[in-house]
Amino acid sequence: MENTPAQRRCALGVALLFLLGAGSGPAGNLAVAAQHSEVHPSQSQVQSQVLAPSPARTTATRTTARWSGSVDTSNKTAVTSEYMARFASGRNVPTGWTGSNSRCIAGTQAPGARTATLRALNFARSLSGLGPVSFSTDLNSRSQLSALLMSANNALSHSPPSSWRCYTARGAANAGRSNLALAYPSITSAGLVAQYLEDAGSSNRAAGHRRWLLNPFATKMGSGSTDTANAITVIGPTARSRPNPAFVSWPTAGWFPNTLEPSGRWSLSLGNRALSLRWATVRVWRNGRLVGTTKHAVVDGYAQPTIVWQLPANKARSGTFKVQVSSIRASAGSKKYSRTYTVKMFTPAA
Repeated sequence: MENTPAQRRCALGVALLFLLGAGSGPAGNLAVAAQHSEVHPSQSQVQSQVLAPSPARTTATRTTARWSGSVDTSNKTAVTSEYMARFASGRNVPTGWTGSNSRCIAGTQAPGARTATLRALNFARSLSGLGPVSFSTDLNSRSQLSALLMSANNALSHSPPSSWRCYTARGAANAGRSNLALAYPSITSAGLVAQYLEDAGSSNRAAGHRRWLLNPFATKMGSGSTDTANAITVIGPTARSRPNPAFVSWPTAGWFPNTLEPSGRWSLSLGNRALSLRWATVRVWRNGRLVGTTKHAVVDGYAQPTIVWQLPANKARSGTFKVQVSSIRASAGSKKYSRTYTVKMFTPAA
């Protein structure tokens, strides 16, 4: 196992807000606000920042088969069973936070809450053919301090100033290595994972939260939550020997629960970092008919090289989709590669 080297940081000071209507899914009406802006209690907020890994972690070209224990996405029954047991089961699990914003007590979470978060995270990794991660006690403690900072100040920052309420050097430093989220009226154990995977909003077109959670080389992460805030430490220990499929898509190929469909913001990541998606093109057919897509700018620095595109959100949650990503090229060379796969959306039911 390799310890994470020092990280280089490229600041991206924009936060994402999205409104949650009663009974709605994880995404609602979109709005963008500047970092540190005030958040009304009826809103949810997620923030991401480009945290570019050092060159020691950006040269991997070895790819493998899917993790041997991953969910068989060609089997609808298997996907449904795993989803219900590992993700849906945590959707309404509260954090059970024991701390206090007013007294600056980081506290802890109720027994089973952090387990539900890890179970949901590893389900998403398993769908993607990636090996599971574990939560480190030390990283959990650091994440809890980071979550308290966000909760006590009702704002998100990867570089919180010492003037913030409940400031601690450990919590502030860890915030720069973490996915951060706020949700009102409360955050839930698996709901926060869905929030990161969706990566909604104009400031998250690189899908950075998703890419860090689906980093194939990660071995340990950490998670801390208050009633309304979460921090998942995503830049931590890694190992080159981990399963590293040549392609990781979201939504994943095969049967995919439409309850995790990211409102049309789809992505494909490469296991081979010698390849580039800069010149890649995307075409998508839904039930045999070509669907309009918008390719977002290719941004490196969030775990693996990734292309992100937008489908019409009203068409993305149902149907069978054929996805074709072409003109994947070696960074130095003219040879082109392509990836074609099929996604079958379905509504999971117990």
